[in-house]
Amino acid sequence: MIKNVLSVVPSRPVLFIAPVIVLLVLFFYYWDMYSRCTSNKQFRSSLNEQLHAEDSGALFRLADITGFMWDRVRIVTNFKPENKTGECPFGWNWATGNRDSLIASGLLTVLIFVDKGTMVQVLELNGDEVAFNGADSSLTPQAAVFSIGTNSENSAGIALTLNK
Repeated sequence: MIKNVLSVVPSRPVLFIAPVIVLLVLFFYYWDMYSRCTSNKQFRSSLNEQLHAEDSGALFRLADITGFMWDRVRIVTNFKPENKTGECPFGWNWATGNRDSLIASGLLTVLIFVDKGTMVQVLELNGDEVAFNGADSSLTPQAAVFSIGTNSENSAGIALTLNK
């Protein structure tokens, strides 16, 4: 039996080892990207579900929905990146072309979370689904409290207005 298995292995081990190494490198490269992209998609989905379940006028604390530590968040609306490095392949985050159309229409919103001066998470949202109002500076978890309302641009969307 072992003799049969060994007969299938190429006579030059490099022909067997090289593809295995290439596959491992690709796996580790894409695994990190896959984790980041699907995490963003899941966050966006759970945020939308939670916001639509709340009543208009209710308070929403951003710290309640994040599953990681952070001490500052910067919310950037109308985000226009200089290049497409943030694009996730295979529809892991956005459907094909969706992110580009959000950028072109000025609807890409980015939440940049920082902990002790180090960026820990960057999350992208559709500004048509969730619009942030009054969040023009970086916010602490205690200050990132918003009133829930209806988005004036899209009646199916939610508007979060910073509660001061």
